Amino acid sequence: MCPRPFEEFPIGPEQLSFDDETSGRGDRPSDREHDPGEAWDTRPETPSSLAEGSSSREDPSPFQMPWDGNQYAVVVAGEEASAAGAGGPAYGAALERDAAEALPIQVRKPLVRRVGRVTRELVETLILALLIFLAVRAAVQNFQVEGSSMIPNLHDGEFLLVNKLIYAEVDLDAIDRFIPFVDIGDGTRHLFRAPQRGDVVVFKFPRDPSRDFIKRIIGVPGDTVEVRDSTVFIDGQPLDEPYLTDKPNYVLPPITVPPGQYFVLGDNRPGSFDSHSWTSYEPTPDWPNPPFVPEENIIGQAWLSYWPSSDWGLVPNKSLNPSAP
Repeated sequence: MCPRPFEEFPIGPEQLSFDDETSGRGDRPSDREHDPGEAWDTRPETPSSLAEGSSSREDPSPFQMPWDGNQYAVVVAGEEASAAGAGGPAYGAALERDAAEALPIQVRKPLVRRVGRVTRELVETLILALLIFLAVRAAVQNFQVEGSSMIPNLHDGEFLLVNKLIYAEVDLDAIDRFIPFVDIGDGTRHLFRAPQRGDVVVFKFPRDPSRDFIKRIIGVPGDTVEVRDSTVFIDGQPLDEPYLTDKPNYVLPPITVPPGQYFVLGDNRPGSFDSHSWTSYEPTPDWPNPPFVPEENIIGQAWLSYWPSSDWGLVPNKSLNPSAP
């Protein structure tokens, strides 16, 4: 319970100072004899805001001090004093008004600090989420299979995750400019490995880069690819492909894969639009080496099938090596 300063600490005549220079009450000289029948005015001095003819506060209000429990106690005491009539209703109202004016000043600073802290944490979270998104996007990309060229291993409408980092290349010349005292070689080098025979890859169609295709790499740079007798031959040796259900029904004369290029076929050999179909294309500035796919057009290796749930699992990437007849 808050103390009641006006009732529990009455001011007696011996506690009052009647010094004209300090109290400002010249009507009560210190040598004046008090009449026992005259009641002392024990009310505290009225706030300057209520002083007659005063338009501004002369003395600093006690409520400009830092807000704490004591100030709350004074406000409560002021309310009780106002309700009890101590000091008059105007005095209690003045106390409440002083506290109301001081409260926003004291509350505003911690409120601003709290809002600033929350805003900073929100911005940091958004930046972190953006960095994570960009990192994941740089490493993995989703892809939807369209068509039946990869049946029976991949189906139309199937959703895949593509590993984009596995074929990432490092420019050694750029690194050498920053670290001139270390000889790391020239040109470019794969960070992990180059595309291999048997990899299922997603790539931009050289004739129309706006379209993404998915096929299996059959020939790598330096291979001589040939199709005859419903079998693919690499350097004159048959390629064992146990994942196929439909054998090729066409003939392809021997063709050698140039450096930086790849020969690709769909697993649905009779119904796939792939390198064997592009042999009839004429070279163009955008595609100087048909029917091959340039390595820079390869987006990544198909890694995981995640939808529909019945097809959940790893994409059947195979390591293919020609076998002796």
